[in-house]
Amino acid sequence: MMHYSAALAVFGARLARLPARTVGSFRGPVFEHMRHYERGLRRRAFLRFAVGSTARLADRMIVPSQGTADELHRHFLGPAKRTVVIPNGIDRAEAASLAAEPVVGLETLDPGLPLLCVAARLSPEKDVGLLLEAFRQIQGSCPAALAVVGDGPQRAELEGRVADWGLNDRVVFLGHRDNVYPYLRRADLYVHTCKFEGFGYTMLEAMCCGTPVVATDCPYGPREVIGDDRYGVLVPPEDPGALASGILSLLRDPERLARLSEQGMARAEQLSTARMAERYGAVFDGLMSSENLTG
Repeated sequence: MMHYSAALAVFGARLARLPARTVGSFRGPVFEHMRHYERGLRRRAFLRFAVGSTARLADRMIVPSQGTADELHRHFLGPAKRTVVIPNGIDRAEAASLAAEPVVGLETLDPGLPLLCVAARLSPEKDVGLLLEAFRQIQGSCPAALAVVGDGPQRAELEGRVADWGLNDRVVFLGHRDNVYPYLRRADLYVHTCKFEGFGYTMLEAMCCGTPVVATDCPYGPREVIGDDRYGVLVPPEDPGALASGILSLLRDPERLARLSEQGMARAEQLSTARMAERYGAVFDGLMSSENLTG
C-alpha cells in the first residue's frame, strides 16, 4: 500500500527471490505530485525509476481511479493489463453510527445560516484557500457559515485571511477531529478543493451522510466519484469564481440539494466496503490460481 512501501515489498521480494506474488497499491497520482512539488533532476529521476519499476515488476497494481491507472501507464509505463482499478469503499452502517455523535465547536456560528464544510489537511495541495476565496465572494449575495475540519502547515495563514476579511464570525477552524462524520452530517453542503486526487474519500464520506458535494474537477478522483454532475457538482479547478458560482447554484436550489442528497447516498451504496473487498479478493484469488502460478 502506497508508493514507497509498495516499492520496498516488490523490490525486496524480487531481490530475495521469494516464491511470492506481489501486489502494489498506489493511492494517488504521482506524476501530478511531481509536477507540483518535486524539484531537482535527480529526485525526479529517482521517483520515475522507483514508481515505474514497481509497476512493471509487481504481479498486480491496484489503484482507486481510472485516471490514476491511465497516468501510471502513460507516464511510468505501468502495464495496463496488470493494473486494476478498485474504487475505495465505505461502510454506511458504521458511518451512520459515527455521524450520530454530538457536534462540538460550531457554537459561535449563526445556526440560521447555511453551513458549508471542508475536511482536509491544511496544506497547499488541498487548496483550501480556494474555498475561502469563493466563500468570501458569496457573502454579499448569500451569507453562509463554514466549518474547516483539519490541521496543517497553512492553518495560521488561512486563519489570517479570514480575520483580514472580517469573517471570523462566519468561519470556524476546528482543527483535527478523529471523527469528521458529525460535521459532514450537519453541513448543508460539502466542498472539496484539491489540486490533484487519487480518489477524494471525504467526498464519499459526505455523500454517505446525505450531504451534497461540490468539487473541483482536478486530476483524477472527483469526476469518477461524483460523475458528470450526476452525484454532485463539478467546477473547474483553481477558479474561485467558478467555485463560488457552483456553491451558489446549490444553495439557491433546495430541490436540487435534496435530489443530490439522495443520489449521493445511492452512490455511497454502490461504493460499499463489501464490494471493494470482493474485488480485492478476486484479484488475490486470480493470482493464486494454478494457471497463474505456473504461467
